[in-house]
Amino acid sequence: MLVGTNRCFPLWEDFQQCFFSSQEKTRADCVPAREDYLECLHHFKEIARVRTIQAVERDNYNKSKANGTDHKIISLSAPEGA
Repeated sequence: MLVGTNRCFPLWEDFQQCFFSSQEKTRADCVPAREDYLECLHHFKEIARVRTIQAVERDNYNKSKANGTDHKIISLSAPEGA
């Protein structure tokens, strides 16, 4: 049985409060609150950033192999020795 609130619930409350208090029909002023809530739920921006960093690491590794230098790929998922 789960007790307590979801970690994203405060962001949902912020979005909901903005949405219902907005005088605009489009509620464009609530877009940042909506994006924060969706990012908390799904981590789209975080995942995209990690993938970008990994792609740069792979490029650096491949370039270093071509140049004969030593460039190590770091792991973003788990610390070494864990």
